[in-house]
Amino acid sequence: MSADNTARRRGAPGDPVFVKRVVSALVLAPVAILLVWAGGTAFSIFVAAFAAAMAWEWVRMSDRAAPPRAFAIATGAAVGAALLAGQGEPLWTLAWIAGGAVCAGLDRRRRGRALDAMIGAAYVAGAAAMLVSLREGEQGGLTAVLFLLAVVWAADTFAYLAGSWIGGPKLLPAASPNKTWAGLAAGLICGTAAGAGVAALVGFDPVYAAMVALPTALAAVMGDLAMSLAKRRFGVKDAGDLIPGHGGVLDRVDALMLAVLFAGAWRALGPDGWPGAGL
Repeated sequence: MSADNTARRRGAPGDPVFVKRVVSALVLAPVAILLVWAGGTAFSIFVAAFAAAMAWEWVRMSDRAAPPRAFAIATGAAVGAALLAGQGEPLWTLAWIAGGAVCAGLDRRRRGRALDAMIGAAYVAGAAAMLVSLREGEQGGLTAVLFLLAVVWAADTFAYLAGSWIGGPKLLPAASPNKTWAGLAAGLICGTAAGAGVAALVGFDPVYAAMVALPTALAAVMGDLAMSLAKRRFGVKDAGDLIPGHGGVLDRVDALMLAVLFAGAWRALGPDGWPGAGL
């Protein structure tokens, strides 16, 4: 393989798409961390804005004949869920998400695939609400979210790099021809290591943190695969084109969406809680 071909290979440092991904990450990551650090209303509004974009992208890619009200229902469900979660209203948040999903399904019923609309509305709104709740719901929310982000970003980044550079057997060709078993292994290892590292820095048990980080990293990889399957189902390559090198917002946060729902379940059911909570 020539040097020029190597540079153009997907994920190689000279690949224009890879360069765009790096630049986008360098711009977005500091903003996200700053707002996670600030918490409160600023963080809730930040998540609500991203959730609105995610809901709009879901409707656009899943329903080519969607009228304006379909976009209004999905974005309203996502924004309202994030803002209600920021106010510490779990029951109202759940009711809002459920109501939004039902309304999305009723609106889509005549056009077919009502279940797609309901799942999309609930998934986007639920993930947004859970992220806000994890940050605002208890003492130690900052550490809890930073732990989650470290695991997801490490798993997502190194799964992409290993899959691009190492290649090998495909993980799930029906979802994506670019995801490999090597990428999965790298994502799990690096995501687990990142979680243990964050825990050690803040004085939380790194062994327990690693036990939580491993399935969280797996949830992140599965979230990426799930969105790839959805895009295949709807016949689109990317959910949008808002973020250079990544596509849409859904393309950028697909790993985080399932991981944050897993974090919420672990926080509720885990015997020792989510790492960082209560610190």
